[in-house]
Amino acid sequence: MKKEIINILTLSKGRMKSEAERVFKKNKLKIIQQSERSLIGAIKGYPSIRVLYMNATEIIEALGKGIGDIGISGKDLWRESEPSIQSKISLAKEYNWGKSDLVVAVDNAWLDCVNPTDLEDISYEFYQKKQRLMRVATKFKNLSHEWFNSKGITQYETITSLGATEGSNKLGTSDIIIDLSSTGETLRQNNLKVIDTILKSSACLFYSKKSLKKKGVKKIIKLLSKD
Repeated sequence: MKKEIINILTLSKGRMKSEAERVFKKNKLKIIQQSERSLIGAIKGYPSIRVLYMNATEIIEALGKGIGDIGISGKDLWRESEPSIQSKISLAKEYNWGKSDLVVAVDNAWLDCVNPTDLEDISYEFYQKKQRLMRVATKFKNLSHEWFNSKGITQYETITSLGATEGSNKLGTSDIIIDLSSTGETLRQNNLKVIDTILKSSACLFYSKKSLKKKGVKKIIKLLSKD
């Protein structure tokens, strides 16, 4: 009988790729690649395991669609994913690296805005005085809507950010931003201050819920959970 292949999805580039590879190495799971640029690898001594290199967003999508069994990605991307994807994935381990906060930030010139309650008042002022909705630049529309709903703020519109979100207020394309921040330095450089933190994120180990039926999956999850 042919063995089922276990697909492990890991990060394809950047500092988080190196950190993910460290987790494999530490737990004696040696990744073998034909070349550094190869997007497919194997684990020495585990013939039924295939390693696929993807970007962080693709990993969440692939786990939700059953393409992958186990994957390393960001908690923020999992939480931002559509309910149909998010509900099919479980979080097994939050690692102590790849940390960042998803924050709500406004211009330092907004002296009267220090918390979400103030922002609600300001959003009504925008509509009454400027005859438009308060603009919010973000790459995280789902988490942004969830946050605004939880605060009872309705007078706003989201602007999809495709570049450096922190600079959108200086460019005049947005009034506030919702974005990831690791040290806060980029926010300070753009004259922004944080009024709330939506989510504390880090790199995490995830698995597809339906993949637990595959032989060997639980063992690999247990090994990769040792950071």
